[in-house]
Amino acid sequence: MATFGETITLPETEAETEQEKSPLYSIILFNDEEHTYGYVIEMMTNLFDKSQQEAFEIAYEVDYIGQAVVKTCPYEEAVLGCKQILSYGPDPLLGYSRGSMKAIVQEADG
Repeated sequence: MATFGETITLPETEAETEQEKSPLYSIILFNDEEHTYGYVIEMMTNLFDKSQQEAFEIAYEVDYIGQAVVKTCPYEEAVLGCKQILSYGPDPLLGYSRGSMKAIVQEADG
């Protein structure tokens, strides 16, 4: 039994240890001229539960830098998110939009 003022260290759970060992992956969204800010904002709020402000910031970064990190997470979640982007479809506001935006999954820096 611990005495007053003594720090007790609890053992790590298996889930915490696995999470720390597993590398994280980023979903990277790429700019194109076939999708509007409105499309990106809607997609980010619908698929990734981003706030309007967070979604706008992603749209802005994609537009001005050419790409943006949408989310960093475990591999399986990143692959699912990327597939959702790739199947989101064309921008209904642009008649020349032929399909979904481009996105990839890559191991996160760090």
